[in-house]
Amino acid sequence: MTHYTSWFNNPENRLKLLILAFVILLLPFIALSFFTFPTTDDYCHTLAVKDMGYWGYQQEYWKTWSGRYIGTLISATQPLAYDSYLGYKIAPIVIILLYVHALLTFARALTGNKLPAWQTALLAFLLLFVLIAEIPMVSGYFYWYTGYYYTIADIGTLYLFAFLFRNYPNLSDKHIAIICFGMILLIGMNEYTLVWLVILSGALFFFNSIITKKLQLKLLIMSIVALTFGVLSVTAPGNAARAESGLYPTPLKYNLLFSLKNSLAWQIHNFSKMAPALCVLTLVLIPIACLLFKAKTKDDFRFFSVNPALSILIFATCLYLSYFPSYWSIAEPPNLRGQCLINFWTLIGWTYNVFVLIFWVLERGKMAIVTTLGPLGWVVGLYFFSLYASNFNYRSAWSDLLTGRAARFNREMHERTALVLSTKEPQVYVPKLKNVPYTILIVNGLSDPAWASVEVNNGCAEWYFKKKFFYK
Repeated sequence: MTHYTSWFNNPENRLKLLILAFVILLLPFIALSFFTFPTTDDYCHTLAVKDMGYWGYQQEYWKTWSGRYIGTLISATQPLAYDSYLGYKIAPIVIILLYVHALLTFARALTGNKLPAWQTALLAFLLLFVLIAEIPMVSGYFYWYTGYYYTIADIGTLYLFAFLFRNYPNLSDKHIAIICFGMILLIGMNEYTLVWLVILSGALFFFNSIITKKLQLKLLIMSIVALTFGVLSVTAPGNAARAESGLYPTPLKYNLLFSLKNSLAWQIHNFSKMAPALCVLTLVLIPIACLLFKAKTKDDFRFFSVNPALSILIFATCLYLSYFPSYWSIAEPPNLRGQCLINFWTLIGWTYNVFVLIFWVLERGKMAIVTTLGPLGWVVGLYFFSLYASNFNYRSAWSDLLTGRAARFNREMHERTALVLSTKEPQVYVPKLKNVPYTILIVNGLSDPAWASVEVNNGCAEWYFKKKFFYK
């Protein structure tokens, strides 16, 4: 027993266990990447790029559909535009591995490299674990190519915050330029990232200027850049065209009272679903925060020197306003891909606020420094193990892989595609899909979950193949 205890207490062995934990956590998701296939709107974007060219596509979407000036750049890189199906299998692997690297980079910056490697890896691992468990749709977040401007935005946000934390508070003109460039890219990817970065940069400038009683010019530049490009994206003609296109025919659009009330209700509803995992995660974050406080010098962790009441208020406001644009423009809650982003920001914001609150309490001597969980660690470990065993995202990933459902789906799609391409008539009878892997396929309730477009039933695939589908 003593031998095993001493082995586990070795930091290098703990790091090895965490590497193994990362491998086990990611193995089914990476393995499933080999069975992905272009779906739904992938075909529309591919056809648009082929018909209009890469830059013509950008202009068309800016005018008629979306102000995501970087998001459309990403969705226009469809592998199918170059007749490649392999690209749809490689892309998820790259995205997942980038996500891991971004979380590790973020964890190192957040902890100021004050912790042993295994503790930094533990923080990154738990953030990834909770994120995957709590996102409502793995398929649209990790595997749907057209939706990557959501996932890449979150990855970029982690890198951006890591850069900010590493260089805070000694931000040079070069640092500000890099941060502004990063925000321009991220704000142009989706509306949720836009809302958070505009509000956070504005709050950083405003409250810092009040607290220091001095106009913070560098932070002012950051907030102006974020606001300018946020307005540019929101006011793009494509956003108005989409809102008025008839896809969302409801008189509740642009109803202020309805939007305010339902945004709050949906915020509370979704936050309550994440609350158990966040609360248990907090039990791990508290000793980490205490260790950082104990190890810090005078100029360390200045980015945690915020009044927790103010920090929590800004966090709650950003979270609330994440829901408002959706209710205001289409009178509906955010789609599942949008909720994935909101859950990401909830996780990162919650983690940051835990550190802020613990630092604030310790600085005032209102709490003893706690560096270990003690016996409570077994309770935390049991909770996360039970969450892993019961969570739909983890269970479905293993099920889709081990039962061969994903492999059969991939085979079906290749056979269907070959059938469509070999049919000379303008209409084709396609076998109904027998295998539906929830991990890699967006199931939207339409007639066919692989080829049905979100906007027009079967429109994208039919437009791409220039044939009418009938399912048998």
